[in-house]
Amino acid sequence: MQILGQLERFVRESPWEHQNVESHLREEVPDEVQGPDAALIVDGMAIPKSGEKSVGVASRWCGATGKVDNCQVTVNCTLARAGEQHNSDQVTWPLGTRLYLPKKWTGEDDSVYDTEREREKYAQFSEEAGIPEEVSYQPKYEIATGLIDQAMAAGPEHACVVADTGFGKYPAFRKKLRARNEPYVLEVETSKFVVVPEETTVLEPGSTSGRGRPRKHPAYPEETDAETPEQIAARLEKQGGWRRVTWNEGTKGGLSGEFYRTPVRVVKDRSNRWLADETGWLLLKRPSGEEGEGELKAWICWGLDKASLEELVSWGQLRWTVERFHQDTGRELGADKYQGRTWRGFHHHLSAVMLAHAFVAERRLEEGQDREDLASFAEVVRQIVRESAVQRLMENHGFDRPKAREVAVDMLREYSDW
Repeated sequence: MQILGQLERFVRESPWEHQNVESHLREEVPDEVQGPDAALIVDGMAIPKSGEKSVGVASRWCGATGKVDNCQVTVNCTLARAGEQHNSDQVTWPLGTRLYLPKKWTGEDDSVYDTEREREKYAQFSEEAGIPEEVSYQPKYEIATGLIDQAMAAGPEHACVVADTGFGKYPAFRKKLRARNEPYVLEVETSKFVVVPEETTVLEPGSTSGRGRPRKHPAYPEETDAETPEQIAARLEKQGGWRRVTWNEGTKGGLSGEFYRTPVRVVKDRSNRWLADETGWLLLKRPSGEEGEGELKAWICWGLDKASLEELVSWGQLRWTVERFHQDTGRELGADKYQGRTWRGFHHHLSAVMLAHAFVAERRLEEGQDREDLASFAEVVRQIVRESAVQRLMENHGFDRPKAREVAVDMLREYSDW
């Protein structure tokens, strides 16, 4: 208990900088995790909370509980590289995380408060949480951009950025990545994302042939049909064009689906026929009807003009690794178990979790041979804990190794399936 108390104080109160931990992680990425088939993945993670004083907590959609709930939300950046066996030999490395602060917690916009009393309440919460003065409101995609910038500066080799619709739906986020010449495979909303064929004639700003006002934005001709992914998919059901692609091997055989891609130009404003300066591959995944896979998926892929369909599919499907990352950090490392309320303590806790995740990932890679015999993340965690218990029994109680292992396994069996 004394050790746990010391550890708790170290996380909550010590003045160390969590940014230094993340810098170290970005600089020490193993070669096995990076490469031309790896990707930077940004994603959000919801942490359910009771009460209203934990820093950044608010009522909103919580993926961890599957409903609108009280929770904190972080934005995470990881580097991931899938293997040939999907679950068994994929590798992930944490690069950074930040807490998302709703506007009520930053005090920059009085319009978000229902009453003056509510504004004063959140001002007190923010002060008690120790939110640094320089921290201001940022949308999640801006936090993600900052994490990507830090990752790019460290230089781990990767092909692109991957994210779900929570980030991909924002034109500003995609524009920021293009400004950094950072290729991306970003999921988009199938009913709202609008495109025209890439070869569509672009009507440049300037005088029109009629009597109307000069055109202020690039536009597409009236006779051109702009479509959403849903409309394109409906057309494909009649015309054909889907192609089956196997992107990995699972425990029950090949992981595959039917996909389609087409070069497109993104529409900025459908009602006015305005075009954005964004072009790329639109990638579609056909609804399969299988459990959890019964909906149309769509991605916009930029900066990957020479990539094959199989490569685009592989990067699009790579995002599942972040779900495994959330499970591993939560179930095995307690990412969602921090009970403190402060900004410093929260980021200390998550930095410690990321450091522990990297330690386990490195041990996992060291024990595997050419990624063919990698133990699962959970198995490696159990190996580390078991060995720590064995060493303690040997040093403090004079047990020989066989006896220490027998006792350790018996003790740990009470807490989990060890």
